[in-house]
Amino acid sequence: MAFRGGTLVLAILAISTGAPFARWAAPAPPVAIAALRVLLASLLLLGAGWRELGGLRALTRRDRPLVLLAGALLAIHFGSWIASLSFTSTAASVALVCTNPIFAALFGLALGDRVSRREAAGIAVAAGGCAILAGGDWRAGQGALVGDALALVGAASAAAYLVVGRRLRTAVPLLPYLGAVNAIAAVLLVIAAVAIGGAPWQLPAHSYLACAGAALVASFVGHSLLNAAVRVTPTHLVALAVLGEPIGSSLITWVAFHEQPPVHAALGGAVVLAGIGVGFVTRRPVNANPNANDNVNANAT
Repeated sequence: MAFRGGTLVLAILAISTGAPFARWAAPAPPVAIAALRVLLASLLLLGAGWRELGGLRALTRRDRPLVLLAGALLAIHFGSWIASLSFTSTAASVALVCTNPIFAALFGLALGDRVSRREAAGIAVAAGGCAILAGGDWRAGQGALVGDALALVGAASAAAYLVVGRRLRTAVPLLPYLGAVNAIAAVLLVIAAVAIGGAPWQLPAHSYLACAGAALVASFVGHSLLNAAVRVTPTHLVALAVLGEPIGSSLITWVAFHEQPPVHAALGGAVVLAGIGVGFVTRRPVNANPNANDNVNANAT
């Protein structure tokens, strides 16, 4: 149990560094930061899964466009979410981007899935939290609202990415799949960065260190530990623990950059996370195997 809990705590601490590293990378353009992070993460993931790279050749012609779509959605997620940190507080940004389970449920509803009463209640509570955040940011200025909107775009694209990836990860080994979609996202983000005048090879030295830290600690270590934790810990407990990421990110940013979370961001974020916890963190059935080979994808941050 100590190993399980320790692995999970380390995983949450690791993924909580994503937003602070992005803050440290400023004033580099957000798209360039996102491009460097996913590029370095793809190299780490492909390197770690090199023994299984042959599994990528097993993809069918029908699945290959889905891999490209997953990479594009991941690019949108990181590009919009990291950009949101330039406009609104870390607390608000990370809380809003964690609403991806809500978007996943709504996408499922559009595809014919049924949303349970509990999920509907969770969506309603989380929407109330979003309203609190938006109300406070409205008073803070329109720039903060732009940040909120970008964080929600990041959440929606992350949810769509998960919907696509759920099918593909059954057809290809996990690490090569994650490495491939990160590589695709990196190519698209580099193109976008060059197009808007923020080439990733023209950044301050500390920005490269920050992007490398985000790729290594948040993407590679954090996400790998989450996948390790879910193999020995009930999935609902891992999902519940992931809700600690906004708290961890806000505390790290507060200590490192003296960015105190606004009261409305802390309150609204707490309500958002409560709604997600109530509506989307479900208990594993009593007779289920706690060591089932499930995967928690944590590319959100």
